[in-house]
Amino acid sequence: MRRNILLILLCLFLLPSLTGCGTIYKAAVDERDIGTFVDDGRIESSVRARFISDETVKLRDVSVNSYLGTVYIVGEFESDAQKMHSVKLTREVSGVRKVVVVPFPKRDDPTCGISDDLALYAQIKATLVEDSSIWSTQVDVKTVQCNAIILGLVANQRDADKIVRHVNDVSGVRTVQSFVRIAK
Repeated sequence: MRRNILLILLCLFLLPSLTGCGTIYKAAVDERDIGTFVDDGRIESSVRARFISDETVKLRDVSVNSYLGTVYIVGEFESDAQKMHSVKLTREVSGVRKVVVVPFPKRDDPTCGISDDLALYAQIKATLVEDSSIWSTQVDVKTVQCNAIILGLVANQRDADKIVRHVNDVSGVRTVQSFVRIAK
């Protein structure tokens, strides 16, 4: 009986992501109009598709986000040539206005591995969700080598500052880079 309840709860938790409800919610609370939201989603998908089919750029080492046509590539790179190639591929996508790369040298760091990054990510997201005065769903968080990168669009400077303060307060975060923009 208990196993069935856990299975039902798991299904209810996963249902929004399987049906697209998560995307609908995210679009509804996003600072972008629906057309721009869809355009940015298309740009992200197109860039990821180029990275997947390319032998130089390794999608598993980077993440791609787009806000108002500005594409952010965050992650680890083995070389400057790999980083520059990712920029070239991104600029080939229709609708890309600007490319911002947040690079980290590819390395094994025994003081901060994947599990540490995942734990920091969870802790940061939990901290943001706890503050009901900000819309944390509008903020994407990336953690690379225990560094936090914050991306997104918020309504005002107060929210942007508050988000950065919250992330800086999380124990274990080495540095915080904010690319949070104020929606116009």
